[in-house]
Amino acid sequence: MADITTPDAEWEAENEDAEGYVAPARTGLAGFLMGPYPTLVSRLALGGIFLLAGIAKIGVPDAVRYAINQYSLPIPSFIVEAMAVGMPVLEVLVGVWILLGLFTRFSAVIAGAMMVIFTIALTQAWVRGLNIDCGCFGGPQANPVGLAMLGALGPVGDFLSKEQADLPTIIRDVVLLAMAVHLFFVRSIFSLDNLRARSAARDDARYEVEAATEAEA
Repeated sequence: MADITTPDAEWEAENEDAEGYVAPARTGLAGFLMGPYPTLVSRLALGGIFLLAGIAKIGVPDAVRYAINQYSLPIPSFIVEAMAVGMPVLEVLVGVWILLGLFTRFSAVIAGAMMVIFTIALTQAWVRGLNIDCGCFGGPQANPVGLAMLGALGPVGDFLSKEQADLPTIIRDVVLLAMAVHLFFVRSIFSLDNLRARSAARDDARYEVEAATEAEA
């Protein structure tokens, strides 16, 4: 009987020797989520959100500073200033890395840590009844490129640009946090990390063949 190999099985065979990877059981919802394609969805969604959020806030530190101060948290001014300048750049870097599947686990840790911080800030603002814009995408003060990208997304972009510190936004951030955890534990497909792993495996195999040949000579 012919051997039929599914795309998921091919992916597992290619990556079974990768560091930290354990072939998942293919049963139920958990088995589905442990496959490579659901992690691709997590990569595209999480990476896209981070990239858009970062681009929209680059070059407008006053808008970022204002958004942070709206939360009325006891944050030292020098940290607020550092966040106003550095946070958008970090969001862009993490977004690009996740979208490309490069340094995925490291990027997932950074993204997850940021989502925890954002979720805590949003939750305390919601509990305290603060009626504020979440500032996730720069709000009305986003830079022109960010505003254009949000506008190109139509109703979705309009919704994102007007998000408040409320329960729906908290739920959204919890979902994004779950995606970061997903990416940390499950390898993705169509990623630069996989290409790097395959290249390293080929180099190791070539080295072993050359070493064996020299030993026989």
